Amino acid sequence: MAVASVWWGSWIRSRVFSSAPRRAGGGGDVDGGGGSLQPIYSESSTSGSGTTTTVTISFDSAKERPRAFNSSMVLPKAPVVEENVEELDMAKVIEEDRMRKLEHLKGLVVEFCGGNNPDALEKWLSELDVGWVLHKFKIDESAGSIRIWRQFQYFAESWILALQDINESISKCFDVWCSQDRDKKGTSKKPLASEFALLVEATVLEMLPFVDAIIAAAARTSGRPEAIAAADKLQVLIDVRNALSMASEQFLLSLFSSSPCVQSTGGKMRENVSAHLARLDETIWNTMVAMMTGTAAWTAEDNGGCGHPCGSSDIHQVTRSIIRYIKVLRANYRSLDRILDDANLRGEFKPDNESGSHLNNLIMEMVHSTEDKLVSKSKSWFEDQSLRFLFLINNSYFMLRLVGFPMPVLTRRIDDYINGYLIVSWVPVLRCLRDPATLRCFARTSSPLTKFQSKFHKTYAAQKLWKVPHPYMRKMLRKAIVEKVIPVFTQFLEDNSISTPGVTPKKLEEMLGELFEG
Repeated sequence: MAVASVWWGSWIRSRVFSSAPRRAGGGGDVDGGGGSLQPIYSESSTSGSGTTTTVTISFDSAKERPRAFNSSMVLPKAPVVEENVEELDMAKVIEEDRMRKLEHLKGLVVEFCGGNNPDALEKWLSELDVGWVLHKFKIDESAGSIRIWRQFQYFAESWILALQDINESISKCFDVWCSQDRDKKGTSKKPLASEFALLVEATVLEMLPFVDAIIAAAARTSGRPEAIAAADKLQVLIDVRNALSMASEQFLLSLFSSSPCVQSTGGKMRENVSAHLARLDETIWNTMVAMMTGTAAWTAEDNGGCGHPCGSSDIHQVTRSIIRYIKVLRANYRSLDRILDDANLRGEFKPDNESGSHLNNLIMEMVHSTEDKLVSKSKSWFEDQSLRFLFLINNSYFMLRLVGFPMPVLTRRIDDYINGYLIVSWVPVLRCLRDPATLRCFARTSSPLTKFQSKFHKTYAAQKLWKVPHPYMRKMLRKAIVEKVIPVFTQFLEDNSISTPGVTPKKLEEMLGELFEG
């Protein structure tokens, strides 16, 4: 019974606190250093068309950064449950905790008083861990692209969590407070739900300038994907857009389903949110365009600059960046396919293949473009053609395996690369056995068998430590070599009645099974 009591108590505590908003990121510093980051803000500029946030952020590591998000900042934490809880009514605990949270928000709403007390708004923003949005800020031009974006990435996590909590509060409060706003005869009482709607609208409007900031940061850090983690940048932009869209939809849905006194609220927020969502869509599209058009520039650099170690058959850094980027595209298929559809209607995106989804067509074009550039650049990267073909096999198969759908053209190209590799690597070895006299493969004092064994061991020794990272492709290559070499060698032994060749076909096959371990 004691063990059961401890277990039950632990389970109840986990259920009570599981409703707390989740932390989007870890608690460590965004740059991995020992210091924390605190923003230093400056005023935004204005233009004739209205206020524009030209955004620059700098950070002071000597100050404390915003507090880690905790549900206690938004609403009081549920009481600690004692271990002996066999007779505790779980539903009662949850209900009491919910009512405490409602009362806390009610106090903030009353204090806000329809916007007459901005201190209440600042207090709620601080509890949401986004009090920093009340400051005007701009991008620090002296900071590097990587650092600028990582700082914005950290604050985006806090911003998204705040919207999630607002969304949760809306869904929990409107139904309760709208019913409390009317008496049993349906007569309107003190419009608590309407006051809460004003608080939510004011809060969201105060958070929107951060969208301007992150859009400007995305434009500021456009460039090589491996330098600024383009996949991460795109994912953050999509997350910010989805969070804003979801919170706006929840808010407006609650307004239209509530009492008439609330339905008049939200017009300004609807207009501003729609404009910011459109700008986010444009920024996301521009980020995708930069990724599509940047492949040629990235692969045009020399070996050191493009991230490929000289003389290595391993996966190129651009290939890894493209696949990481494609994973983000596929993870956000629905929203990105809509953005691509809009770009197609505007004439900005015209895929070669009109059938299928726009996103799949985009991915195929990116893969083929990357593969074409690697084929072209590999001609100058590699003196050894065998190693070059192995490099192309590795990179093309890496893309084919992780792209997420069949690509017959790329499959055929991989087959061609394998055949090309066999021709430049193992056909010269077999010539000694097939036509030694005509090709003068050996001197008069050397037998075809001796010359074959010498060239075989030389090729084997040179390629044994070449790397084919994926086990399946490594197995396929070994099989292709065995099928190319062993039948010819075996037939030569039979045709020349050689019973003791020194190295048997089985031994050669075992040696070939050790290739490409890296």
